[in-house]
Amino acid sequence: MNRNPDVMIIGAGASGMIASVKAAERHKSVLLLDKNDTPGRKISASGNGRCNMMNSGALRYYGDQEFADHVLENSTADDIRHFFNQYGLMLASENEGRIYPSTFQSASVLSVLKNAMGINGVQLKSNTTVSSVSRQNDLFTVTDTNGRKWQSTKLIIACGSPAQPKLGGTDNGYELLSSLGHRIIPAVPSLVPLYTDRKSISGLSGIRVRGKVSLYDQDKLIHSEEGEILFTEYGISGICVMQCSRFIKDKSSYLSVNFLHGYYDKPEEFCHELKRRRNMYHEYSPVSLLDGVLVSRIAYAVMKQAGVPLKGEKAGELSDELLKAIAETAFHYRISIEGTRGFEYAQVAAGGADCREFDPKTMESTVMSGLYATGEVLNVDGDCGGFNLMFAFSSGLAAGKSV
Repeated sequence: MNRNPDVMIIGAGASGMIASVKAAERHKSVLLLDKNDTPGRKISASGNGRCNMMNSGALRYYGDQEFADHVLENSTADDIRHFFNQYGLMLASENEGRIYPSTFQSASVLSVLKNAMGINGVQLKSNTTVSSVSRQNDLFTVTDTNGRKWQSTKLIIACGSPAQPKLGGTDNGYELLSSLGHRIIPAVPSLVPLYTDRKSISGLSGIRVRGKVSLYDQDKLIHSEEGEILFTEYGISGICVMQCSRFIKDKSSYLSVNFLHGYYDKPEEFCHELKRRRNMYHEYSPVSLLDGVLVSRIAYAVMKQAGVPLKGEKAGELSDELLKAIAETAFHYRISIEGTRGFEYAQVAAGGADCREFDPKTMESTVMSGLYATGEVLNVDGDCGGFNLMFAFSSGLAAGKSV
């Protein structure tokens, strides 16, 4: 049995690292355990290596949204900014409220966190996988897979989620919290590309377009997003698509893509334009009706889904009903969803420990005193744009101050 620290933290990701520093600043001895050989691996990959740390816009969280809002009210974006400024990291803003390190390199964020840990005497044990946690007589006992044990009166579980297993993603935190009496809401991949039916994406791989995507489940609208859409060999991706992914239930879900979002308000308006074009392009191919509006391969796919014959017919031969079908399809191009690409390709997980069993001011469990949870192990997930890292940092600050 090693010498007991005041605080033990399991997981050296964003929330665990910042919590360790904040607790050590308050003259607590801190032991930080992590299964990886180096801390903060997901931070390294954040924002394609640029590390989108926060967002100054309206909060965009799911799962227990109210809990997330309360956490950010108590440990604010200004608190996060002050923390990093204190240890020498300057921040910069970009479009849509996205906040990055001024270097636009995730390595800068990691260096500052590691420096802060060193300055404050945080003890880091890497390559340490925790196998079990128990509590007796107000002491938590943590055991790793090699049989080593540590004890403390305060324990923070910051293990993250199963997303991105190549970067250390794991469901270990769920298992540990469940063993201590906490309810776990089953996790599903979020912010993840989608597998789709082959027919609707045939010939479209590599195309990037802007538009609006709406997710339906059995013809009920579930969620909508707008932005860049990327067609791939396996399906569809892009930020707006990935932000719909957390809401997918099963194969009854499908996407409706509006390729004309921002240009026409209703299919009827575009249909009127198509009638004008039919007169102008009377002797041309039907696909020419969409020249200058959609890229050629998208135009062809819209025509096919609309049921337009493309075997030598001319635009002037198309009926009003077919023009109406083209307009409707351009507004509601249907793509059936086969599933997500799973946790391996997901940026985060939707689900986790039930937030109703934690205090948003302190991150302490209401089920077991002295136990805390932070970051993605909780049932909180955010949109792209820095929201997930911001919640990790905020919840880590709150727990670190509280212990």
